[in-house]
Amino acid sequence: MNQIPEGRRAAYYIGGGMMVVGFLLFISNFFFVASGPPSGVSLFDYNPMPGLVARGLGGMLLMIAGGFVRSVGARGAAGSGLVLDPQQAREDLKPWAQTAGGLVKDALEQVQAVPVAEPETVVKVRCPKCRELNDEDAAFCKRCGAPM
Repeated sequence: MNQIPEGRRAAYYIGGGMMVVGFLLFISNFFFVASGPPSGVSLFDYNPMPGLVARGLGGMLLMIAGGFVRSVGARGAAGSGLVLDPQQAREDLKPWAQTAGGLVKDALEQVQAVPVAEPETVVKVRCPKCRELNDEDAAFCKRCGAPM
């Protein structure tokens, strides 16, 4: 069975961690603004914008970078499009393809088979006079009326 290498697994989890930290950094701006200015500072003298912008932008960039690292960890360098090598991409995506095949197999096992009716064998007899095909139990031809 083809397993995902440890390095890729680590990159996947590190990328996920980067995304969580970036999200927390970004969302902290809302709590910071809601808390208001520090005590003893006038609202008109308080300018938190540079810190808010830096923290928000840093959080978004960290989420984007984390998503990229996570994608490379999940699909490999070639599978995520970082390296343009079709053979390596096929190898990188092999665990995903095997998983998809296993899921399809599991789904097919859950489906109850529908019995397929065997087609009936129909025998026809050719009229000796006009060569028309008639049912095998016909006494006369349906086209010319000659006895069969």
